[in-house]
Amino acid sequence: MSYLKIAVVALLISGFNPFPALGMDTPQAYSWAVANKIYAGLMAWFLLGIPENSLISTGAFEVFYNGVPVWSKLESGRMPDFQELLSIVGQHREYFKTEL
Repeated sequence: MSYLKIAVVALLISGFNPFPALGMDTPQAYSWAVANKIYAGLMAWFLLGIPENSLISTGAFEVFYNGVPVWSKLESGRMPDFQELLSIVGQHREYFKTEL
């Protein structure tokens, strides 16, 4: 969620318009946001922070691979580091490869 928040604010500050590249008309709200970068950037930062804080405050962090739970913060009591998470998902990936 943090990456999404940073990406939205960066788009607003840079003034880049991604909509024509996607074959879409530019929404008026985006045009307004680019014209009012500071206000829109702060608003995006705080509004996108609401669900982020909500997700963090629950304490739940669970990772599933092919519908099978591979990590649960609630069960382990801690967050995995990135390398550990990659290793766990890689092990499950290899396991499911051999099952097929």
